[in-house]
Amino acid sequence: MKKEPISEVKIQENGVLLVSFDSGNSVTLDMKPRFGSYRFGVLSNPEIFASADTDGSFVRWYKNGMAVAELGFGEIMIMVLGETY
Repeated sequence: MKKEPISEVKIQENGVLLVSFDSGNSVTLDMKPRFGSYRFGVLSNPEIFASADTDGSFVRWYKNGMAVAELGFGEIMIMVLGETY
């Protein structure tokens, strides 16, 4: 059985997200430039941004127990590697 690719997410300061993978590698994503978008605007709220969690395939952020934003593994790879991924 294949493991889920995302093993952990950690919130850093100033809208930065540290994503660790089952491979032992990790990436740092600066999400702050995306706070101006409709999709990720809710993450400008520090409490919501701090709620980041993963199920292994997606990073999700929550408000009152409900997911309000999500970012999939493939999207993370595109953010890191560009559209050629």
